Amino acid sequence: MHIDEEYFNNEDFRENLKAYEDSVKSGHSIFMDADDLTDIIDYYNMMHMDDEAEQAANYALSLFPGASGPITFKVRKYIDANQLDKADALAETVSDKEIDYKYVKAEIQLARNNPEEADILFDEVMDVAEEDEMDNCILDAANIFFDYNFFEYANKWLNKVEDRGTDDFLELKVRTLSALGEIEKVEKMLNRLIDNNPFEHKYWNLMSNAQLANDKTAEALSSSEYSLAVTPDNPGGLLAKAQVLVRTFQYEEAIKFFEAYLRYFPSDVNSYIQIGYCFMNLSDNTNAILAYRKAEKYAGKAQDALSGIYENIALAYSHTGNSQMALEYIDKLSKLDNHPDKYHAELLRCYVYLETGRLKDGITSLAAILEATGYSSVYVLKVSVVLYENHLIEAAYILMRDNYPLDDPTTVFGYSYIALYCFDLGKDEEFLKYLKIAVERNPEEVEMALHTLFPEGMKPSEYYDYFKKNIKK
Repeated sequence: MHIDEEYFNNEDFRENLKAYEDSVKSGHSIFMDADDLTDIIDYYNMMHMDDEAEQAANYALSLFPGASGPITFKVRKYIDANQLDKADALAETVSDKEIDYKYVKAEIQLARNNPEEADILFDEVMDVAEEDEMDNCILDAANIFFDYNFFEYANKWLNKVEDRGTDDFLELKVRTLSALGEIEKVEKMLNRLIDNNPFEHKYWNLMSNAQLANDKTAEALSSSEYSLAVTPDNPGGLLAKAQVLVRTFQYEEAIKFFEAYLRYFPSDVNSYIQIGYCFMNLSDNTNAILAYRKAEKYAGKAQDALSGIYENIALAYSHTGNSQMALEYIDKLSKLDNHPDKYHAELLRCYVYLETGRLKDGITSLAAILEATGYSSVYVLKVSVVLYENHLIEAAYILMRDNYPLDDPTTVFGYSYIALYCFDLGKDEEFLKYLKIAVERNPEEVEMALHTLFPEGMKPSEYYDYFKKNIKK
């Protein structure tokens, strides 16, 4: 989740938020302008505080019936629910038909996968925008394209900006180029900014994120530490360092930095999810469950977040032997509208069966999944992992050996896992064979699956030679 830490931590916003929340608690109305109420709606929405955001939007519309901010919030809820006709009807109530209306309509067009129509609407905004507002209008258009994952269009609009020295432009440009995979350009751009202003912690945070995306973990860690040295305990720096620590498997330290970050944003769902992930990797499933339950609480009705939460909390409950709770969460997962892959939920159910001693049920159900999916390579790999993690290593190996496209030169995934199975079974020659292919085709998977077999900090590119020299003597 992208967080505007600078704005939502400033004193003016915090005072407005407190005044509004005090009025809600007391039941006494408070007059605030539409922009201030929209900021409060955005804050609640960002924090997945759905009921509070809805209440603030309704209050804002009671004062300003045609205000675009709260209407846009409600339109997006309809978009999320794929109720685009209702979104269209609500958009028609926006008062400002010259600019604000066109922005809302453009979002609906993007939800309909019509970026060309949105592009035309934004051009119409530029025709009526005041000269001194042109850059802000362009940035609004670019932000909307970015939010709907039309990164090429976002970049096209960013290239129209005149004043390219503002934080808003620079941050969106960095995020857009990163999404387009232009990481080298991002680093060069940020290096120039840092050379000009080495005491701006936001630049160091952006640099850390870019370096992490480029698998430069040591550099990403240094950048996050520079950020925290320049401005101690700034939330972006804490989050950047926490993310690097997770990537480098330093889970205990990562938890500390996520918890420090949560002092600023106590409802941030992703941080609780990450903490849960860290605890699971530390085999502390009790605390993992507590973290995931907090994530579930703050996620509200956000199905994208709930999907991952339900899956992980089910596994954590299974690891503690609580199959009843694990299966209840798998049932919740299978009922989510955005989780159409029923076989994945069933795969988790099989995992729980095997881990909690229902071996026959687990094996029978895994076989049924393989048959139903036509032994697709995706599910052959997934089933093999379930077997392996439940100590059925020989079965995992045979399944992959006999049913996975290991001889296909276009296959990218899976070699790390069959290498792992070979290692545990003492099949050293096969281990070397698959390790070599895995390192060449998918070093990220290699590091995730096999890093515990090698010295801490070793790069995947060094794994093959290390094993050959040190294990095969």
